[in-house]
Amino acid sequence: MNSHRFPFHYLRQVGPPYIATARDMHRIVVKWCEFGPRVHDMYPYLLAEMFAYCLGAAHVKLPHQIAASFMVSDVGMGEKSEGWGYIDDMPNDKICGPHSPAELPHVIHFCQRYGLSDYFFGKRRLPGNFLSCESPLLAEPPMDIASKYKYANWPDGKRKEFSGKMAKRNAYMLCKLLPAINEAATYYKERHCDTVKANFNKTLMFINIPY
Repeated sequence: MNSHRFPFHYLRQVGPPYIATARDMHRIVVKWCEFGPRVHDMYPYLLAEMFAYCLGAAHVKLPHQIAASFMVSDVGMGEKSEGWGYIDDMPNDKICGPHSPAELPHVIHFCQRYGLSDYFFGKRRLPGNFLSCESPLLAEPPMDIASKYKYANWPDGKRKEFSGKMAKRNAYMLCKLLPAINEAATYYKERHCDTVKANFNKTLMFINIPY
């Protein structure tokens, strides 16, 4: 991978959302699929598919214009990498909403673990039977969670301390993700379950799921 063949603006890490014409995206995807297995052979780790995407874009000479404010994912990222400026500038008592769309990043990419107090989210820890009539819904954090806590109890028994900024970011992710997942599960229950017997109790805590 020579730098003169693959300039930096092709290889910089990029994430969702991607916006392109159908013609341009097709050109990238063809090479993305071709390079994916080969990149994984050389780098069999997380993000190999993303590097293959960057190489595909470079091969067809389609550099990206990056707008960092559209998306949030990792609470540890800087404001120049993700849209955390929206959240960092928000008062603690406003973190859990309500919000207008203009106040928020457009996309939440929930690729990390998030926690505050006993509230936690990890996509790989959602029970396989969650989308069922019997499963309870997820317990949702209180609206003032960002003001009350600066620590998280992790499901493995560890406790993590946060700065005020990190607590605020974790609170935001929890306040958006947990209700959104409940909304999807409620939609399922109302259409596929006996609504008298279906479990709509918001009691399920990730921290109580066996590790």
